[in-house]
Amino acid sequence: MNYNFLQNAKYVYSQGDRFNKSYKYKLIITFFLKLIIPIIATIIPTAVVYFITNNFIVGDYLLIMAIIVLSYALINYINSSMSFKIEIESTFIRTKCFWEMLTEKVMSTGYENIESKVGQAKLNKAAGSIGSNWTGVELLLKSFPGFIVSLTGLLLYSTYIMTINISIVFLLIGMSLMNLLLNTYARKYEKRTEDELNQHRIKLTYYQNEAKKLVNGKDIRIYKLESWFYKGIKFFTKSFSKMVTKQRGRYSLANFSDSIFTIARDLLAYSILVVMVINSQINVTEFTFMIGIVTGFSVWLNQLSESFSRLKESNIGINNFREYMKIDDLTKTDGGVDITPLLNQALTIEFKNVSFTYPESKKPTISNLNLKINSGEKVALVGINGAGKTTIVKLLSGLYHPSKGEVLINDIPISDFNTLDYFNLISVIFQDVNTFAFTIAQNVSGASNENTNFDKVRNSLEMAGLLEKVQSLEKKEHTYLTQVIDDKGIMLSGGQLQKLMLARALYKNAPILILDEPTAALDPLAEQELYLQYSSLTKNKTSMFISHRLSSTQFCDRVIYIENGSIQEEGSHIELMKKKGKYAEMFKIQSRYYKENKKEVLENEKI
Repeated sequence: MNYNFLQNAKYVYSQGDRFNKSYKYKLIITFFLKLIIPIIATIIPTAVVYFITNNFIVGDYLLIMAIIVLSYALINYINSSMSFKIEIESTFIRTKCFWEMLTEKVMSTGYENIESKVGQAKLNKAAGSIGSNWTGVELLLKSFPGFIVSLTGLLLYSTYIMTINISIVFLLIGMSLMNLLLNTYARKYEKRTEDELNQHRIKLTYYQNEAKKLVNGKDIRIYKLESWFYKGIKFFTKSFSKMVTKQRGRYSLANFSDSIFTIARDLLAYSILVVMVINSQINVTEFTFMIGIVTGFSVWLNQLSESFSRLKESNIGINNFREYMKIDDLTKTDGGVDITPLLNQALTIEFKNVSFTYPESKKPTISNLNLKINSGEKVALVGINGAGKTTIVKLLSGLYHPSKGEVLINDIPISDFNTLDYFNLISVIFQDVNTFAFTIAQNVSGASNENTNFDKVRNSLEMAGLLEKVQSLEKKEHTYLTQVIDDKGIMLSGGQLQKLMLARALYKNAPILILDEPTAALDPLAEQELYLQYSSLTKNKTSMFISHRLSSTQFCDRVIYIENGSIQEEGSHIELMKKKGKYAEMFKIQSRYYKENKKEVLENEKI
């Protein structure tokens, strides 16, 4: 839904009021001050002419003028001081309130909205509306007060001018309409090209973020990728800037025309007033006052046109922001089945006629999957890359919803659970190991120090085989990972990171444990060793081990071989080997590598 700028102003200022209750009062004060200041500025030269033409005593003249000028200076000071505070608070409203809103939305919305291309595009547009001082939200905060003040001033001045000569009002408004049309043309061009600009922004942001990532630092240096990143950043900066320049160019045309129209309309208006003086329709004092009023009217008109144009411009960004904030989170946050009885028992899992197609894909990744995992059973899900294993994990984890069919836990559809409650039933060690620049303890507990059970952290680290390493550190479990937050932070090795992820899963102690190829970066023998460790720690849990390598299968109760999103073979390792099907063929191919690897190790030991 597209909101007009008045609706968006109400929306934005409601957030401003939440940030600071005094913000609206400052706006009201500056509103009256900005109206009064140009009126006083018009009165000053008028008073001078009046005093001269009416032979006032010099002492009286100086006293009155001193009072007027000092009042003008004081009001200007108060206005400047108040306007500065409003400008600072406008930036804080954007950076605090709106970034918090967007961040909260990003972290709470369904994973489908985060991973999909459409969701990413909407997120980038929303972020663009709060990304600088002169876009979207803050542009409206800067422009809307000027719009209201100039509109009010325009109505006041035009009312007075019409009592003198109505043709001046029509002349000034007529020329301003031409400028308004050019600004409308500029906004329409900006709206037409915003998707293209967003694509340039996405690509530029990707290059900038990847160049800064610590994890990429070694590859960039070893493989000399600096020039490649530099060229990419330079290219997309240029294309992004070129598109922005095109958009700004349309507004520049409107600004240029406004300058020409301003000169023309002022000359014509002044000519009308001069003729009125010559014809004795007004005196010199009235002429001076009218010149100030006409000049003020012209200024109000320019400000109204400019602020209206900026409001329409800001409207594009705010509508993008509100569109993202209103997308369906695809989560259930109210009510739901009570999970308490399920937390301390091994659970059954069932995929019933489940199919799933990714939003950008025409072909289903999972097709009519029927699979039941018994309470406490250890199941290995295997298959080549792209078979659909990770998609099954996403569906079971509640990160995605089936296109057809349903997933059940203890015969309860997972759609019946509160989403956040349901996550308490699942521990997942994902393929991409993800740690945060917090302490080891916080990485294990996923909570602040106040909400962390440190005895439980140490116990989890011990079971995962990492406690000895952690105890050797100066700050032990309070040691930070990486140097982003703490200069004395450390880096863990690949194997240590795997153990840290295991400690995190053990700390959560959920009844369902899923391992989605977390050891893909390790060699097959090291992978098998870690899987055996996982297996010994998953008693009384329902476990799913996902791998395209087969070192995890021999200690599992059942092996499910997946291909093209459906089950091709099913049974124990021994049963599938006897069957001599696709699983047996894959296992034999991989076992050759294991044998060759072991042989090589033995030969090296002899040497």
